[in-house]
Amino acid sequence: MDLFRDRRTSLTEAQDALYGDDPEVVARLHEAITETHWGRSRLAMGDYGSLMELPLLSEPEATTARPKPLHIPKPPTRPKAQRKERGLTIQAIADRSDLWGEGLDCHHHPSKEALYRLLEENGWLERAPFGREQSRWFVTDKAVEGGYGQTVDPSNVHSLTLSGGRKAFPFPVFYEDKVKDVLWTLGWDMILKAVDALEDKKARLAWLMNHHAYLPSQTIADLSGMGIATVKRRRQQNDTQ
Repeated sequence: MDLFRDRRTSLTEAQDALYGDDPEVVARLHEAITETHWGRSRLAMGDYGSLMELPLLSEPEATTARPKPLHIPKPPTRPKAQRKERGLTIQAIADRSDLWGEGLDCHHHPSKEALYRLLEENGWLERAPFGREQSRWFVTDKAVEGGYGQTVDPSNVHSLTLSGGRKAFPFPVFYEDKVKDVLWTLGWDMILKAVDALEDKKARLAWLMNHHAYLPSQTIADLSGMGIATVKRRRQQNDTQ
């Protein structure tokens, strides 16, 4: 504070010397200390807060101070898992006939790729960046907070740098006692019933592309009975429209 006690120090010099502080506060302190005994006595007692009530200086140089750096907030962290057990992987869920209800054998289950898309479409999974040039599937924050699943992080076993992306990466799992509740929201059985009720392949393909185009092309081909090339060609046509 010797800088302020020296009445020969101009406002511009004070603001340049204290560039990290708010220029308006520096201006008020400079006026109070250099022009009034009241301000100097306040400074000696360390009472700086009341000086904020002083009127602003009208000098042009008070508005030419260096701007304060912008505050850059940190990205939000994902919620922690609500339970300790690991849960079932997407592949395990796709393979389990007992999880998909009566009358559905393994040939009527969605593939792993289709299941990922169904879970994403219904708000259970999301794709997010991981590492420099990778992206991974994550259980959504709401699903984690609700106690339905978690994203397993095996970084304590493998290192992305040492082991590479194939061994060290997070992957989603859902708790076994919650899986049926999750699968019920996907409406897979309703999709199968709707497709079976349609008369021909062309109608099935049109309905699937209109209502469930997010599904993989192979899944749409299997459900409609059309060839994979036809599905891809139809998808390209829809994209250009």
